[in-house]
Amino acid sequence: MKKTEISFDSIPSSAVSRTALKICLKCAFDVFTKQLKLTPRTAYSELKKHTPEEVDFTGAATSRPHFFSESSLDHCPYCSGPKRWFAEFQALRIDAHSTFEKERKKLWAVLKKDPERFALWSPERTKMQIFSEWLERLNRSLDFDNEQWMLDAAVSHIKRAAPSNDWDTILQNGVRRVQLSRQVEDSWRYEDGWLYVSPALYGDVILVQHLLSRSHQHGGRTFEGRLTFQELNRRLRRIGYFESKDIDAEDLSEGFEQAIAGLVDSGPSAVYYAVDRRDYLDKLKSVYEKKRAK
Repeated sequence: MKKTEISFDSIPSSAVSRTALKICLKCAFDVFTKQLKLTPRTAYSELKKHTPEEVDFTGAATSRPHFFSESSLDHCPYCSGPKRWFAEFQALRIDAHSTFEKERKKLWAVLKKDPERFALWSPERTKMQIFSEWLERLNRSLDFDNEQWMLDAAVSHIKRAAPSNDWDTILQNGVRRVQLSRQVEDSWRYEDGWLYVSPALYGDVILVQHLLSRSHQHGGRTFEGRLTFQELNRRLRRIGYFESKDIDAEDLSEGFEQAIAGLVDSGPSAVYYAVDRRDYLDKLKSVYEKKRAK
């Protein structure tokens, strides 16, 4: 009987980042058979154990035979082998939050039943590291030449601050504006394309926008305009952000640091990786059988 496909839908999409990493099996076999002088069978046995490391998926140290590929790439960037030699690993990174930890554990229990297909690990991270990595991923996904980036960044943070599987349904008609409101009963309310948010959440949004844009030309851009560090602090105080966060600091830098600390502390507390090796194993077996048939 055909196995039921494993679904990650129980995890809020805002907490999941997916990365596809290619591997050239021609390069991989050549290392074992030509450089290490192993037989194709031994090479196949060794390659079946292979899983790329986190640095390969993040791009921090991606090296041969791994590479990131656009659909238009027809040849290996290392050996010029044709596309038929390509196989793919799918890495799913989950920035875990207490609100869905029960669902995450259930999913991991299912994945552990298929250890050949799924490689699982949880690298050590501080909350600050998790927040910084999220900012970096978000930074890479935004077009800072288009004003739409501010709305995209705001919605991304709001989803991250309140992870839920309901966001896609709630926001199915899109968000035209994020508006500060002191009348929302909780942190936010969605109505006719407008997302009304509390002073605490609105302040978090413009803090994130400021952090994202300050390294770019004309940095410090937010929904409140382009703000210097001092102007940002004054604006946060004016909208009641510091009061809503119980921050009482006369020094600007100290108040800013407490705001960032609160933003970080409210986010994910752990990182989990699940690497799907199915395509890799299927292609690896196919290549080996063709080599053995020769």
